[in-house]
Amino acid sequence: MTINYQRLLEDSFDYTGNILRGSWIRWLQLIASIVVFPLIYGYFVRIMRGDTPDLGGWGRLFVDGLKLLVVYLAYIALMLVVAVALVGGAGFLAGQNSPVAAVAALVSFVLLVLIWLVAQMAMVRFAKAGLLREAFNVPAVLDQIQRIGWWSYIFSQIILQFVLMIFGMVLVFLVILVTGVIGLVVGIAGILLFSVLMLAVSPAIYIFQYRYNTLVYESGAAGSPPVTATP
Repeated sequence: MTINYQRLLEDSFDYTGNILRGSWIRWLQLIASIVVFPLIYGYFVRIMRGDTPDLGGWGRLFVDGLKLLVVYLAYIALMLVVAVALVGGAGFLAGQNSPVAAVAALVSFVLLVLIWLVAQMAMVRFAKAGLLREAFNVPAVLDQIQRIGWWSYIFSQIILQFVLMIFGMVLVFLVILVTGVIGLVVGIAGILLFSVLMLAVSPAIYIFQYRYNTLVYESGAAGSPPVTATP
C-alpha cells in the first residue's frame, strides 16, 4: 500500500494547528500536563483513539496515561534487555577477536530498530482498542504493518524523525540567537533557555507526532475514517 506522505504531513500540521491556534489556555494546560506526565500520555491516547482532543475528564486521562506509560516502558525494557544481551555478548566475543562480534552488534541494531518500529504501532493499537493487552499482541501489530507495507512504514518514520530533527535545530538556533542578542554566554543560560523553549513547544511536537503515527496506522486499513480536530 502506498502512503501519501504529503497528506500525512499536511494533515498532522493542520491538526496540531487546529488544536493549539488561538487557545493559550489549552496550550498552558498541556504544558502543565507534561509536568504531571501521566496526563499528557493520556492526551496522546485521546489523539490516537480519535476522540475529540480536549482535556476534559482528568481522571480518565490520568488512567489512560498510566496505561500508555506501561506500554512505553515495557518496550523500552525489552530494547534494553536485547541491547545488554547482544551488545554484551558482542563485547565478550570481541575480546576473543572473533568476527562474530560484528555480526552480533549488527543483529542487535536491527532488532532494536524493529522493536522500536513495532512499539510505535503497538501504542496506536492499544489506544484504538482500549485494551492494554492489545499493545502486546505482536502478531496483530505486525499484520497491521504488513498492510501498511514495511518499506512505506519505515520511510514514514524516517520522514517523521527528519521533521523532528528540524524542530530541534530551529530551537537550538533560537537559543543561540536569543542568548547572543541579550549578550549572554551560551552555556548554563543557553541550556536553561533551551529547556524552557522545549517545554513551551513540546505540546505542538507531541501532538504532531502522535497524529502522524495515527494516520500511518490507519493507512493500513482501507476506508479508515478521518479524525477531525476541533479548535
